[in-house]
Amino acid sequence: MSGVDEYLIHNYPSPVRVMWTPDSQAYERVWFTCQDRTGDLLVTCGLGFYPNLGTAEAFAIVNVRGQHTTVRAHRRLDDDRMAMVVGPLEFAVVEPFREWRLTLEDNEHGIAFDISWCDTKRPVFRLLGAGLIVDGRAFGGIAGYDGFGRQSGWVQAHGERFELTPENYLGTRDHHWGTRDGVGGPGMYRGMQHPHSGEWVEFADFGIWGDHVLYNLGDRRPGSDTLVGRTHRMRFEPDTRLLVSGEVDLHFESGEVKTMTFERLGNQIAFLRCGMYGGPNGGTPDGDIWHGMYVGDGVVTGETYDANNPEVRSRLCGLDQHHARFELNGEVTFGIIEPYDILCYKISRAGVMGFSLLE
Repeated sequence: MSGVDEYLIHNYPSPVRVMWTPDSQAYERVWFTCQDRTGDLLVTCGLGFYPNLGTAEAFAIVNVRGQHTTVRAHRRLDDDRMAMVVGPLEFAVVEPFREWRLTLEDNEHGIAFDISWCDTKRPVFRLLGAGLIVDGRAFGGIAGYDGFGRQSGWVQAHGERFELTPENYLGTRDHHWGTRDGVGGPGMYRGMQHPHSGEWVEFADFGIWGDHVLYNLGDRRPGSDTLVGRTHRMRFEPDTRLLVSGEVDLHFESGEVKTMTFERLGNQIAFLRCGMYGGPNGGTPDGDIWHGMYVGDGVVTGETYDANNPEVRSRLCGLDQHHARFELNGEVTFGIIEPYDILCYKISRAGVMGFSLLE
């Protein structure tokens, strides 16, 4: 057992550290972004626990005007699931569903931060994918919640310091658990990869998180809603085929359809393969590390790439988070769009799954 077992929180007759499934791909993860309104700074970070593999990992990506730096940290997962620290990265709950503190200590890779991350939209629990059968195996599904927020604090990148204020910085986050394809390494990957995950963008009265419609904290509307459909028209870089702009028809449960446009800001992209998100293009560009893989206890690695170079973008691409300017009904804001490059281009060119090319 661990200290948390002293609390009255158990949902089934085992200690908290014992997972509900023996599946080695069981995981729990939090993920955050912080981005400005100018296209100068994008921060993405996350923490993952893999109880049946006995591993824990965290990553941070800081992209400053195309200079893309990653720090990754690994350790063995011990009994204390409350300790959300891996190497120089720490994730701390200040107030549940209201505020987190995200810190990256000084390290040899030249980036650091201390960010207060405060929620603005109401988180709502969802269970996705339960009951699916993939390659003859039952898929246990993914549960969790997502949200939007504002940030304060600071980010340091290669000698440049950014002061964060809630007026100028905004972001999105999620907390998911269940089982996930590819956890444990390339030999565990069965090909479950969405060509396009969706848009994560917050407007004044609601936020769009994929197909999930979230409302402000304190909004009188109960819970959340789900879009009944999305139709995408996409434009891509001619050389790399990475997503660069587009428009999306959002079909609401009320029957109303709203068209949202987006345009990527420069080369402000978080290449999540650098954060160990494996898929058809592999794991990390150097070393092929995937989520949950054991690479050592207390290991910290990282690198900087020049994402302004199209050859570099082509080598790093996979599950990518593009910082974009969005507009809907005259309201302008800034958020994230997440395709799997270049699968998104291929389905748009083929005109399938509600995607087409925007000429």
